Amino acid sequence: MPVFEANINLKRPLEEVFEFFQRPANLPRVSPPELHLTLVEGPDLLQLGSRIVVLGRRWGIGQRIASEVTAFEAKVMFVDEQREGPFRKFSHTHRFAALPEGGTQVRDRIEYEPPGGALGFLLTAGFIERDLRWIFEYRSGKLRELLG
Repeated sequence: MPVFEANINLKRPLEEVFEFFQRPANLPRVSPPELHLTLVEGPDLLQLGSRIVVLGRRWGIGQRIASEVTAFEAKVMFVDEQREGPFRKFSHTHRFAALPEGGTQVRDRIEYEPPGGALGFLLTAGFIERDLRWIFEYRSGKLRELLG
């Protein structure tokens, strides 16, 4: 199964960074505008069992993606897994750690299986990895802008 990983160090304290990620309303703020991402359903703060639904448009295709938080440890990590959407599997682990010099490291790990059917012929693992790299490069820039 393909895996994508990304890391970013931010100058803000762990508690502040974790709370930012815990708020689903911030997801569209750190996503490229080309995704046209809109939060349709989600709590104010994520916790174990929370469900998030977003609408977006990518690859010329409108998509509805529903995810569920399947693991949660405050100020340490959470995992959201796609329950409905284009991928056969999509599991995103977010890990947070205080840095010795101050600030917070955010580590992301995404395990995914490309879509099946006709869409799977277009969206190969290599194509998806390039797209994820583009999304996370944009996200890193926005996170640095918003969280220093």
